[in-house]
Amino acid sequence: MQILILYQSRKGYTRQTAKVIAEVAQKLGHSVTIKSVIEAQQSHIEQADLLFIGTWIQGFILFGVKPAGADLWVPALPTLTGKPIAIFCTYTFNPRQSLDKLGNLLRAKGATIVSQQAFRNGHLGDGVEAFVKHTLSLHT
Repeated sequence: MQILILYQSRKGYTRQTAKVIAEVAQKLGHSVTIKSVIEAQQSHIEQADLLFIGTWIQGFILFGVKPAGADLWVPALPTLTGKPIAIFCTYTFNPRQSLDKLGNLLRAKGATIVSQQAFRNGHLGDGVEAFVKHTLSLHT
């Protein structure tokens, strides 16, 4: 299976998580490409059987928590029509409804959200393998 991992990262936590996702998928025999969301091209998306898209969470503890800049970079992505997508985020504090917000933005681009997972900064490896295996089990 061809997997494309797109990420938006500020301090490197989301990029690191994307790399761990890639390592797990490669160990399971899949071909993986990793790109920043700003590098995504239509040809990358068309070649992929499955996408993972992740971002970091910005905002304050009590209000304003959201997927960082997603209202800007998601509309700039090429069309995602018919593509199965697993979404993930990295966070310091409770991500609240951030994955739902990201999912809604991606659905507006035609994506089909198949799974989602939040990863706490400082514990980024925790749960990645299970997330990838679960997502892949839905598409193999």
